Amino acid sequence: MNTLLSRRASVRPAALAALFAALLAALLALGAPAQAHDTLLESDPADGATLESSPEAITLTFSADVLEVSPLVRITDENGEQLAEITPSIDGPVATATLEEPLPAGTSTVQWRVVSSDGHPIEGTFEVAVEQDAAAEETTEAPAEESSPAEESAPAETAAPAEEGEQATAEAAEEESGSSMTPLLIVFGVVVVGAVVAVLLIMRRRD
Repeated sequence: MNTLLSRRASVRPAALAALFAALLAALLALGAPAQAHDTLLESDPADGATLESSPEAITLTFSADVLEVSPLVRITDENGEQLAEITPSIDGPVATATLEEPLPAGTSTVQWRVVSSDGHPIEGTFEVAVEQDAAAEETTEAPAEESSPAEESAPAETAAPAEEGEQATAEAAEEESGSSMTPLLIVFGVVVVGAVVAVLLIMRRRD
């Protein structure tokens, strides 16, 4: 009888210890994804920007260095037809996709995909509008070349700084909300540890 009781007493702490280890592993797994993936800080042109003419390149800036593993930028027109598919160059956190052909007038959708520094692929989309076609712009500017400096002095992306700031603020808020979960998870882990220790002490006193 005493042998049976001693076996039960030894099995219970072992089971509780295994349960504690599983809970701790679950807490660590929940806390890790909140800080893992990199995020897009800004794009040039910015999302929703309206440009007088087509940009020469699409630049994406991320929160950390992205990996040079199959990066992709695909551009489609308003009808969903593909205009360009580009492999951007990677320089630390910056991916640059140089356009071989100018974007036509209208709204174009830019789809991007890169691999973040933690090895996970991330992707997203944004829209850019071009007011004037490249061919029409050349025809319009040809008779009045002397007035072109005044036209070029006007900024093409007046709305870009505000939109970039809003995008950066939103993504910074997401990072802060993810990182704020970590202290809560730590506190929860400490409470679980305390509960397990209390149960073990009570069981030992009963034995």
